[in-house]
Amino acid sequence: MHLQKKGISLGKAIMLVSASFMMLALIHVNYSSKYYSSNLPETTVADVHQQQPSPPSPGQQSLGVPPEHDNYEEEINKKIPEPITPPEPTPAPPLAPKPETKAPTPPHPTAEPSKTTTGNTDPGVVTLDDKLTTTIRYENGTQLKIFKSAFFHSADAAKKEMGSFFETLATRSWLIREPTDPEYDNDNNDKQNEDEEEEDDDRDQKNKAKVPGRYFTYFPMGGGNNQFTSLEKAAILAKDLNRTLLLPPISPNSHIKVWAGPRYSQFYDLSTFSAKSGIPVLEWHDLKQAPETVPGDFSHHWEEFSEDLPCVPNGGIGISNTSLYDKFRQQFLLKYKMTIPAEDKTMGKSTDFRYARDVLLKDTPVTGDGDMTTANGGVDPNMWRCLTCPYFMGGGSLGGRIWPEVGIHLRFNDKTEAMVDDILDVLLGPVVDGPDAAATKDLDSTRAFRPHPEFIIIHLRRGDIVTKCPPGVAEKDCIVQIEAIAEKVDEIEKNRRIAALAKHKEQNLEEKDFVLKRLPVLVATNEQRPEELQKLGELGWILLDHGDEERDAEGKVKKSTTIKLGTESRLGPWYPPMLDAVLLTRGNYLIGMQNSRMSILATQRGSAWHGHKTMLM
Repeated sequence: MHLQKKGISLGKAIMLVSASFMMLALIHVNYSSKYYSSNLPETTVADVHQQQPSPPSPGQQSLGVPPEHDNYEEEINKKIPEPITPPEPTPAPPLAPKPETKAPTPPHPTAEPSKTTTGNTDPGVVTLDDKLTTTIRYENGTQLKIFKSAFFHSADAAKKEMGSFFETLATRSWLIREPTDPEYDNDNNDKQNEDEEEEDDDRDQKNKAKVPGRYFTYFPMGGGNNQFTSLEKAAILAKDLNRTLLLPPISPNSHIKVWAGPRYSQFYDLSTFSAKSGIPVLEWHDLKQAPETVPGDFSHHWEEFSEDLPCVPNGGIGISNTSLYDKFRQQFLLKYKMTIPAEDKTMGKSTDFRYARDVLLKDTPVTGDGDMTTANGGVDPNMWRCLTCPYFMGGGSLGGRIWPEVGIHLRFNDKTEAMVDDILDVLLGPVVDGPDAAATKDLDSTRAFRPHPEFIIIHLRRGDIVTKCPPGVAEKDCIVQIEAIAEKVDEIEKNRRIAALAKHKEQNLEEKDFVLKRLPVLVATNEQRPEELQKLGELGWILLDHGDEERDAEGKVKKSTTIKLGTESRLGPWYPPMLDAVLLTRGNYLIGMQNSRMSILATQRGSAWHGHKTMLM
């Protein structure tokens, strides 16, 4: 009765009460959902990184930025959303690149230099997370696979997770080549020798149909500069065999004792190299992602986790597992499988370049219709070739071809060069303008280097070389002494003064007004003995010191006779020797040691790339 008096029926009242309860229920559900989700432990990329096993030693720190180009598994690609386009996009490698009919440039962009101190601001997105690995995708389209501790507990599961590099090459059309008659048409090639012309004619009969990509790889051995020599010789083989060079990393060695080495494109411009040399390159990092840090005991049983790597031995390297000296196989979990061709009468001991090219690595004849893609059960029997030791190869005209066909084109990339500009800014100071301004010349490039004062640079090899003096021979009679190098520096300065004074007189200026400052002298060395380092200091030479500032108990920086660059702690153990290699090419005058591969390479680079004056002692 009361409701009716107010003009509200009983039915309307019930409807109003029901609507009110529904609104309260919706508000409660929405608030509860937000509260619950906000209090859940959220899984982030940082959490994933924290779940990884700690590295066994500081020297095995994982590289701190994502790789700039890694290959995607098909299963992962199905689950990955479209990448966000970054402000400066780096193209990701395609799953199945379009066929090429000529020697192409590498299918992947040059890698960014990796740093142990992370400067990466892109956190990435977890796209696949299972018991063994986590895959992170970044805005620029690249991805990183992180290996969890469970990966190292089951060899069978780990091998299944990794997949087979051989199957990847066989099923994925990385590169398509169109065989041509082997022209070897360089000025310093094998056609200089009449006795080889008939051998070349035998190789002229090639299948003219387009065939899948074919690859050649090798085992690196020794220090970084010896590995570079192996690369140069392997590249000549790949060129003559019309194959893509599958490039191992810069491998750990007696000088840098870590588990994994970096890709060459971290320091070198491989795209320009392929364009100028005509040799297509693919890196092992592009083909197979493997752990860069491992548990401490993994080094004792890594072969259990490895797949077979068939390879032809040469130079006696690989006749047995105990005669292999590379660290590349363990990094990519590859178990060496010796493969000696029936035609090899030396049983893996030959060091001859032509024998390796024409006998050990020759193509297998294919019968039937000649279609390489359908022969041998659908797998090209000539897809894969491997040689254990190109380093010891010689003979023929190989020596005369290495530098003009390979070495001169394998330049450092712009980011590595810029790091060296930074070092020169610190040591010498930048020169903005004035008579001392002298930007490093580049005889075959449009790249611009910052101007710096002219300088002399010395590569003083010491360390292990001191122990290699013959028995009974004193060190002073075995290796070049600092006093002798100082005399060469004085000789350079004398010649500079003569040339500058002559120019001064040509301008009708008085000799008494002539002043010529001595050039600063930089020294790259592995010398550690205090008495020898003191000699360098007394001469006023600038030692390249990649170490860190030292502090006392109160935290104050200790006084030092050198400028501490802090390179290794900031960038990792691979950067000090690589940046020294670049610095050696930048000196207007270079004095190197004739018993050092690093010095020999530096003299070739400095004179050919920049027109600098170089000498070996």
